[in-house]
Amino acid sequence: MKKFFLKKHSNSRHQSQRNNNQNGHYQKLINLLEKIIEHNFFKPVSLSIILCFVVFKTYCYAIFYFHEYQESKRKVLASKPIKIDISDVAINFDIEEDQIFERKIKSGDTLMKILVEIGVSETDVFAILNSIKKYTNPQNLGVGDLVTVVYRSKVNINKEQKDNINRKIIVSSVSVSPSLDSQITTYRNQDGGFEAREENVKLTRYISRYSGAIKKGLFVDGVNAGISPTSMMNMINLYGYDIDFQRDLQKGDKFEMLVESFYNEQGKKIKDGNVLYSSITLSNRSIDIYMHKIDNKIEYFDSKGNSVKKSLLRTPINGARVSSGFGMRRHPILGYSKMHKGADFAAPTGTPIMAAGSGVVAYMGVKGGYGNYVQIKHNSDYATAYGHASRFNKKFHVGSKVKQGDIVAYVGSTGRSTGPHLHFEVIYRGTQVNPAKVKATSGIKLSGKELVKFESSKSEIDKYRRNIPNLIKK
Repeated sequence: MKKFFLKKHSNSRHQSQRNNNQNGHYQKLINLLEKIIEHNFFKPVSLSIILCFVVFKTYCYAIFYFHEYQESKRKVLASKPIKIDISDVAINFDIEEDQIFERKIKSGDTLMKILVEIGVSETDVFAILNSIKKYTNPQNLGVGDLVTVVYRSKVNINKEQKDNINRKIIVSSVSVSPSLDSQITTYRNQDGGFEAREENVKLTRYISRYSGAIKKGLFVDGVNAGISPTSMMNMINLYGYDIDFQRDLQKGDKFEMLVESFYNEQGKKIKDGNVLYSSITLSNRSIDIYMHKIDNKIEYFDSKGNSVKKSLLRTPINGARVSSGFGMRRHPILGYSKMHKGADFAAPTGTPIMAAGSGVVAYMGVKGGYGNYVQIKHNSDYATAYGHASRFNKKFHVGSKVKQGDIVAYVGSTGRSTGPHLHFEVIYRGTQVNPAKVKATSGIKLSGKELVKFESSKSEIDKYRRNIPNLIKK
């Protein structure tokens, strides 16, 4: 403790000495300044310096404001409109220009409305529509169909007329594309009328290969990679017999596709065609599917020549999640444990419900807690049921034959239900069984000459897989 206070005292003494020294320096500087001011030459020098500073600053401000004035004057002149008076000049102007109008039809558009907006005369509008009716009804053009109008615009300014600006549209041709590979074009003939003809759009077929890992979801990842939504849905439907997309697919699982792509003469992709090959690699297995034609009909088979089509779909609804499985559970409305005799798929109201297999509609109507209910009898052993539908497909009724994949109803929340979902049951000989454990039988199994043809098709597809570069950037 003593050492501490001694040291502190010593430091205070040194600090005091330094302060005294600094004060001495300041005093000397003040004395020096006072001596300089006492000399006679200080006042004229200081006044001269101050005067020069004032003059310099005044000059700078004068230059600055002069430039500001010049700039503001220039802006006023530049923004002032130039008036040209040609009232005394007796000159008529005729301007002609060839133009091409191209637009995809939007909701609410019609061909007549588009032609009127361009400025086509009423006579020509009706002549154009009548000529196209020979091949298609112009009113049937859908959203996204392309309309191309080639015309000449004539503008005339006549000084002698009161309304001295005249504009006239002379249409040369109008083209509509009611489908991706056809085009209807109507041309103006020598008599001034219009004649239409149908032309096939020349498309070139290419084969595209996509291979990658699932990150967000099979459909989303495929579309983001450039595969058309239609091709992705075709692929997903092929696996609807073997894969529960809600439970089986995991992030990191791999997929591969070979798809036909069709391009026009300008090199623009017009559409995707058939899925030639598809593969999904799960954590415990890999499922390969090959396209093969039998009697000019496209079918899909696994690598051994077994049809991928099974007697029953595992998930009769696309894009839904399993919200409740088969077995005992506490009923959300009744409030006590009860056997849940099916699988629930949560999905938005209006989502299509597909027939899990081909068969005959045995029941279609309201049935107690099921609400709107459909039952399809597939054979002497199996039937499937679909509950809580919002509405039925009016195409079908009791006794109607349905094919696997036909839309029989739409998701709803009728009956005892807490929200929109599909209640799906598989009934075996009158008793509900677990849909996830039903082993569906396969359809066609190739053999003999047809199996040899399939092996040849498969070999050709595998060659494409080896030689076509992957379009998904890793």
